[in-house]
Amino acid sequence: MNIRSIEAIVRDQLGLDPTSLGPHFLEQIVAARMTARAIDDPAVYAARLLSDPHERDALVAELVVPETWFFRGGYPLFSRLANIVAERLNCPTRDPPVRILSIPCSTGEEPYSLAIALYERFLSSEEVHIDAVDVSQRALEKALRARYGSFSFREANPELRTLYFRPCHDEWELLPHLRTYVHFHLGNLTNPRLLAREKPYDLIICRNLFIYLTAEARHLALCNLERLLTSDGRLCLTAAEADRLPANRFALDGPMEMGIYRRVNAGFRGDISRPTPLPTDWGTLSAAAEPIPPQTLPTARALADAGQLEQARKVCEELLLQTPTDADTLALLGVIHLALGHTETAFDLFRKTLYLVPDHIEALSHMLALCERKGDRARAAVLRRRLQNATPEGHS
Repeated sequence: MNIRSIEAIVRDQLGLDPTSLGPHFLEQIVAARMTARAIDDPAVYAARLLSDPHERDALVAELVVPETWFFRGGYPLFSRLANIVAERLNCPTRDPPVRILSIPCSTGEEPYSLAIALYERFLSSEEVHIDAVDVSQRALEKALRARYGSFSFREANPELRTLYFRPCHDEWELLPHLRTYVHFHLGNLTNPRLLAREKPYDLIICRNLFIYLTAEARHLALCNLERLLTSDGRLCLTAAEADRLPANRFALDGPMEMGIYRRVNAGFRGDISRPTPLPTDWGTLSAAAEPIPPQTLPTARALADAGQLEQARKVCEELLLQTPTDADTLALLGVIHLALGHTETAFDLFRKTLYLVPDHIEALSHMLALCERKGDRARAAVLRRRLQNATPEGHS
C-alpha cells in the first residue's frame, strides 16, 4: 500500500514524525482506519484526512498512544510543583490565580494529579487556574468524564482512590470539587496561534511530547512554550527532553530527574506571531541573535540564487526587523523556507504576503502550488483566478 501522501499529511499537517512510530506502524494504523471508514484507496483516505477533522483526530488518537497515569513520575514531582505554585501565591507582587498549563494532557491524569497535590497544600481552585490542552477530542472527552480504571493508579498511593475518588461501576470517578481546578481545551502545541488570547502561564508542564514530533514541529512547539511562559516561569519536561532547551534562557530548578526549569532570560528574539521566523534549530539561536550588517533585498535574492539559503534567510530576517510588513521580503523568505523544506512556514509567509498585497504574483504562484499539493482544490481555484488577473505592476 502506497501511503506517501498520508505520511506527508502526518508529517506536515499533524507535526508527527512517522519514523518515530516504528517500522510499518503507520501503515498498519492507516489500514485499520481505512477499513473502519470503508475506504480501499489511500488517495481517497488522504483526501478524507484533509477535509475531515474528526478523522484526523481518530488517526492521531491511534498513532499517539495516551500513555499516562496518576502521579506519573512520582508523587515528589507533583509535590514540588505544588510548592512552586504556593511560592508564587506568597509573592506580594503577584495576584492570584497562579496560571498553569498542562500540554498535552491526554486523558487528564496529569492535570488532575496536580489538582490533588494543590488541594493537599490547601490551595483553592480560585487561587489556581489549570488549563489542560490536547490534540485528541477523544482523550478530552474521557478527561471530562474523569473516570478511570485501576491501571491509571499504578504509580499512585493506594489511599488515593479512597480519598479523592468514588466508585462508579467498574471505574473510579474523581470527586467534583477537584475537577473544578482544571479547564480542558482542544489544541495543538505546534499551532502558532494556540491560546493566543490567554495570559502567560506561571508553570507549564509539557512531558513526553517531543519524541513524536518532526524537527520543524518541535521547533514550533518550543517557540510556543516560550511565548506562553511568564518571564520568570517554570517549565517541566522529562529529563530526556531537557537537552532541547536553550541553556542561556533556562536554568535547572531542583533535581535533574524532575525536569523542572526556571526561565532566566525572557529576551526572546522572534515572536512566532510576527512575520519573522525563528531558526529551525535551537542550537543556532545564539548565532542568529547576533546583529548582522544592514543588507538589501537584492543581496538576499543573490544569496538565494547562489544556493546560500541560510545566509539569505538571515538577511531577510534582518530586513523584516526594520520593515515587518514588506511584502517582497516576506515572499522571498517564503521561497527560501520552501527550498529548505519548511512548507508550513513558507505557507504562512505567503499567506501574510497576500494579506498585505493580494495580487503579489510570486506569492500567488507558490501558494497555488502548495494548495494543489495539499489537495485544497477550492482554495487553489480561487488563487488560480487571482493569478490570472494579477499583473506585474500589481505589487511594488
